[in-house]
Amino acid sequence: MSEFVNGLSQARAHIEAAVIKRATEDPQFRALLLANPHAALKDLLGNDPIPSLTIRVVEEAAGEAVLVLPRQIAEDELPDELLDFAAGGNAKECWWKFNQWAYKQDWMP
Repeated sequence: MSEFVNGLSQARAHIEAAVIKRATEDPQFRALLLANPHAALKDLLGNDPIPSLTIRVVEEAAGEAVLVLPRQIAEDELPDELLDFAAGGNAKECWWKFNQWAYKQDWMP
């Protein structure tokens, strides 16, 4: 797994842990998360990190366990996060992220 993909996985795990903690402690946030995940992320993080991403929130029922398997990202496949940058027109940041992903470079001009 490349450093970039590993970094995305770590960021996702960190955000998921923060969302679950807040939803456990705050019933209003939990209700918002179930009704409108993008609004809940904006409330938690200050912005919606990837507005084009479809987010589904599933609440476990008593006597059930939900296991989510994230899709695997091939080493030669551009992650959606890079495609979002390209579509958004932020060429400088997109090129920097692409270089990190493709060439494992960790610098930004």
